[in-house]
Amino acid sequence: MPFTFPHFGSLTHVFEVVMREVGKNDLLLPKKPNRRTAELGARYSPEFICTPFKLTLGTYIEMLEEGADELGSGSCHSWCRFGYYWPVQKLILEDLGYDFKFICLDYLRPYILLRTLQKEIGNGCSLQRAIRAVRIGWIKNRLTDLVDDLLYKYRVIETEKGLSEKMAETAFKIIVETKRLRDIKKLRKQLPEFFKKNIDVQKRDNLIKVGICGELYVVYEAALNLDIHKKLNELGIVVKNTVSLRSYLDMGLKLNPFVKSPYKTAIKAAKPYIENKCGGETLENVGDIVLCKKHGRDGMVHLYPFTCMPEIITRSFIPQISQEYNLPVLSLVLDEHTGEAGFSTRIEAFADMLIRRK
Repeated sequence: MPFTFPHFGSLTHVFEVVMREVGKNDLLLPKKPNRRTAELGARYSPEFICTPFKLTLGTYIEMLEEGADELGSGSCHSWCRFGYYWPVQKLILEDLGYDFKFICLDYLRPYILLRTLQKEIGNGCSLQRAIRAVRIGWIKNRLTDLVDDLLYKYRVIETEKGLSEKMAETAFKIIVETKRLRDIKKLRKQLPEFFKKNIDVQKRDNLIKVGICGELYVVYEAALNLDIHKKLNELGIVVKNTVSLRSYLDMGLKLNPFVKSPYKTAIKAAKPYIENKCGGETLENVGDIVLCKKHGRDGMVHLYPFTCMPEIITRSFIPQISQEYNLPVLSLVLDEHTGEAGFSTRIEAFADMLIRRK
């Protein structure tokens, strides 16, 4: 039975790896969302539901049309509407007449996650194989994030436009296809050398650096954030995502007492402003904005989907933090109606302001 899941930027490669590691080879890889995807999702979704709900619903419809029989979705029991995505989407798709099986992966409940991978996706594979799949997943997630960082750096200084993107696609392919754990770990050093060796760069001093925080799906999915990373790169700004799936998935980092987790550091930095969890990446984002200058960045961009409750809370703290730390922060809300022209104008104005401050 062909299995698929929503497209999720570079994290799509991580999901593919985990599925293949448990023996799910009849994968129907999701296509990058486009205008039709957004229109389909918006047509059948509740009007004021989160934008990622609409885009992922549109992806499911397109992949069911392509022949998918099983749909995979992340989920959690948290302070956010994300936990309601898959049951509501299931009802909508059934009302539309589709025949399929929905498989929910609860990433906040490790045992349930492993059992789902073992029994429902891996067709009865061993628990040991499911554990290995998750471990390979978080290790390769570190590598996909590394490739993203390299792309967002080299795209600013490359002499041949477009070469960095080609190298990134090749790097993602290498990550997916590398099987042995020993070889996977070697990629941590090999990938930076791969970019350095194959991309000619122009020397540019005093580059502007900006962090990008916000709701995870909006930060990673270029179809929803209108490729903001590329837009900023083309304006001469190096960017780095400060949120990552690793804050949930990377148990190797969480359980290592000798490594200081950046996520715990960010949550600690947020305590003077907000002490309690309120869903999504709120605590982490507030902390990352507070730590922005400490990490050598000149500003922050905060992205969130229209009606996202946790990130609306984050947004409410930004003026105070910006004033106290003399930090430029651009907060952008996105949905299926966001216009390219107005969006680009705000980014260009923010870039001009950063250049003048520098």
